[in-house]
Amino acid sequence: MPKHYFNSIILVDNYNKPEKKLDTLDNISEQLKTYGIRQRNINFQIPILTRDIKGLYADSNAVGNTHLFITGTFMSLQPRFSGINEHRLVKRGIGLRYIYNTGLKGVWFFDVSPFVTRDVSFKSRGYARIASTVVYSYNFSERFNLRGGLTKSFLWGNRLYLPFIGVRFGRLDKINISIQFPRSININLPVNNKIIFSLFSKPQGGMFSFANNDSLYYNKNSTTFHFTRYELNTGFRFDLRLKRINLYTGLGFSTRNNITFYSENRNKNTTGTYRTYFYKENPAASLFLNLGLVFKLGKARSIFNSRNLYDANDLNNSEGVSNNNAQIPISPKKLSKNYNIESIQDLIDYTDF
Repeated sequence: MPKHYFNSIILVDNYNKPEKKLDTLDNISEQLKTYGIRQRNINFQIPILTRDIKGLYADSNAVGNTHLFITGTFMSLQPRFSGINEHRLVKRGIGLRYIYNTGLKGVWFFDVSPFVTRDVSFKSRGYARIASTVVYSYNFSERFNLRGGLTKSFLWGNRLYLPFIGVRFGRLDKINISIQFPRSININLPVNNKIIFSLFSKPQGGMFSFANNDSLYYNKNSTTFHFTRYELNTGFRFDLRLKRINLYTGLGFSTRNNITFYSENRNKNTTGTYRTYFYKENPAASLFLNLGLVFKLGKARSIFNSRNLYDANDLNNSEGVSNNNAQIPISPKKLSKNYNIESIQDLIDYTDF
């Protein structure tokens, strides 16, 4: 039997949106001229420890389990300003994630993700940050779920401490509506067990170290400053699931765009959100294109029809770039006679016979 209930997953994501002219008369806007995005992401999660816990409840046969993961991210972000030199901002991080399935209706989720950002186009030092999330998820049934918790997030272009509030209507392996603040709103519409169509609205953003080689910041002694961005992406996504790899494409509108430049020294002793900035702009809305691959590696134990393990997968999916619940099996419209056997075939090594 495989050791873990989760596959190792590697996700490769490509996000682009075209340059738009910055229309304000601000001196920095005139120097930057335009703004667009080219972004590459590689995320991974690797289960390193799984433990089943039996006999948790004297009057129940429920079996709980714990799951520990190593997570990682590598992001390359190129903000496209036609008036200055090209900057490539990178984000690198390794973290830990812990999930506790109580065996009844609750699932606990803990995530700690330290990372470093740096402008690698020029000689500049890195800046360390940490994101974290704690969530308790309660499954009233397969069709209704509530979540509550806390998250330290950079999605909105600042260092924010926010409540995590979620609600889902519908089964995770069928049509469902999921509202997860501050992460996303999704309507998932499986066409069959290989094709999933989704409508979504979600924020995207971050805080990055930006070299001051173009003298955007008037203090020439400051070699770097904080570049922050956020936007709200609304559109549709198409997923094609194959045996070991999933392909997806997303298309839609990027609205509520914002870019802000914060002085590093002026915000050094700030607790909570950064407040002192020297440039702020709201670029025009635009289209975006998102393409990606999800690789599912190794063998995993069957989670077929396990409400809590489906929920644990969905919690994993809520962090970072979405893999759209790559491991949750979607029931085909017409069940074959051997469907239940096929759903657990990963438990069996046929060479044993």
